Amino acid sequence: MRLPLFTALLALAFLAGCGSSNTPPPAPPPPKIANAVTGRVMLREPRELSQQARLELSVIDVANPGLVLAQTVITPANQPPISFNLPIDTSKVDPRRTYAVETKLVDGDRRYLPVLQYPVLTNKAPSQVEIIIAPEATPAEKMYDEFKKTFGQIGGMKTFNGSSLNDQSTVAWDAFTYNNKIKVVREITDLDNDKGRITFKMAYQNDAPWVVQKEESPAGSNHPFATTKVGWDENGQLVLKQKVANGQNSEVSTDEAKAMFAHAQQAYTTASAKLPKK
Repeated sequence: MRLPLFTALLALAFLAGCGSSNTPPPAPPPPKIANAVTGRVMLREPRELSQQARLELSVIDVANPGLVLAQTVITPANQPPISFNLPIDTSKVDPRRTYAVETKLVDGDRRYLPVLQYPVLTNKAPSQVEIIIAPEATPAEKMYDEFKKTFGQIGGMKTFNGSSLNDQSTVAWDAFTYNNKIKVVREITDLDNDKGRITFKMAYQNDAPWVVQKEESPAGSNHPFATTKVGWDENGQLVLKQKVANGQNSEVSTDEAKAMFAHAQQAYTTASAKLPKK
């Protein structure tokens, strides 16, 4: 009795195995690639832009930025948020790769760049994005920041000083050196007859004036009514040329920049003549 029952169970198991299939379920279709990337570009903080503002947009391969799927230029781009639409040739999109919107807004010397990377199209990334951009420091601002850092380091430099007197003013200066090279000269001129004070802060690179700041103050006051900043790059090109007088901003003239350069050169020569020997 047991043998027929065992045979029947074995037969049922065999028939059940024959009824099952080892074929995996079909793979889901690849996600559809959008035929356009759209969105808006907005400033992180409100700022007035000029009529010359230009917005450059492109969809690039993150691993190979030279591979551009789409690009456009919008001008004037002075009234954000700015909408955009970039048509995409989907046949050129590789679903395995990562793409992003590259954004740059240029207004004069100022550039505005994205605060984040904005992927699109593949790897479940959207095709519609809202891009936030923020201002990048201008070359002049970067130069002046480096100048301030240099002055912040004078406490660790060797120093020496001097003074002079003429029928119009009294001049006192101190110079700061690193590796026996003059890096900074600070000069204070008190004009006779209570005509005020002029303070120069001068920094040097490769024995030549690099950044010069001039402050003009009334007699008996440490608050300047005018501050002039000029600076030159390694090729001698004037990069920093800002003047603030009585609350008004203006650009330093070529003649005034040349005069400040010459003054800094003379200050360097005067200090070099008294540079302590090693």
